[in-house]
Amino acid sequence: MILWLRAHWVPVLLGMATAVGLLGGLAWAIRPRTETETAQLARRELQEAIRQLDLFLQTYPTTPDEARGALQRARSAFDQAAGHLALTRPVEVRQSQADFQRLQDRTASRAAPEEVLPLARRLREALQRLMGAE
Repeated sequence: MILWLRAHWVPVLLGMATAVGLLGGLAWAIRPRTETETAQLARRELQEAIRQLDLFLQTYPTTPDEARGALQRARSAFDQAAGHLALTRPVEVRQSQADFQRLQDRTASRAAPEEVLPLARRLREALQRLMGAE
């Protein structure tokens, strides 16, 4: 065993350093975040949700399939922010979640743009208000 260690000391040290680095990274990733940090993350996700809703509004009348992808990305981004937002604005978060669901149901049934776009605009405005409150 000692002979093996003498012959392979560099790879052993590199392996140990890698293991320490991975454990440190894992500890950093699961650490509790501060209020400021989660607020910044929520703001970033809300911005992404709004950006994706803008894309949805532009593309739904001409390419509904592409628009559904943008709506799904907007919903995912909002869901990422919802945990933090629910602490301070639970009613608005629940309403936005319900609006997202209604919008997804209507786009899945290929509703007319005249029916879908006003709901998407109201949802976008609600997200703007949520972002302004943060």
